[in-house]
Amino acid sequence: TRALDMQMVLPLLLANPVCALDLEGNLDPGGDGGGFGVDLIQVYVPSVDLVLLIHTGALAAAAVQRALGPWLSSREHLKVLCDCRADAEALHAAYGITLAGVVDVQISHAAISGDLPPEVFATAAAGGVAHQLPFFFPTGLSRLASKWCGIADTALAELKAQFGAVFNAGERPFAALPLSAAAAAYAASDAWHIWAVHAALWPAVTQRALEGAVRRLSDV
Repeated sequence: TRALDMQMVLPLLLANPVCALDLEGNLDPGGDGGGFGVDLIQVYVPSVDLVLLIHTGALAAAAVQRALGPWLSSREHLKVLCDCRADAEALHAAYGITLAGVVDVQISHAAISGDLPPEVFATAAAGGVAHQLPFFFPTGLSRLASKWCGIADTALAELKAQFGAVFNAGERPFAALPLSAAAAAYAASDAWHIWAVHAALWPAVTQRALEGAVRRLSDV
């Protein structure tokens, strides 16, 4: 991603009220192994039906903050993630950006499936948030895509297994350009599946008037 390209990204993002967001890299700033860094930011943009792969590993932190900070920190522009905690922490540690306007599909799933008791949402709707959400994270994007979208792609499952082994070996396949075709497909598919799960869940969330509570519980 070049500086010129980045100037084109922010207007596109600000023109979309809702996008899906994911990050790749070593997202644990306090990890024992060191090497913390955000290598890639993926954004699914529904108005043009594409996934932006923003290679932040090649950009200065100030450039990322200028280009993406206004959108990432905007409460008026919803960012849909799957288990947003690590991504939010990484954005703050790497760029000083406080992620806001979040909808976590795991929270949406919990709202619809009953994994969270009703009083948790009642508390959130009234302006309070439980200090510790009383259900297990992470539910997992693959499970959510299978349950809510009926997506059970064998090729995608093989790709997930391949990159799972790469991550377990401590490698960072998104750190350097050019990305392999497999790495680009893996990264783009995560953002697209987050959006697909959100599109399947959100009508039921709004029908039950839970969108405000879900947003409050998702904001970390």
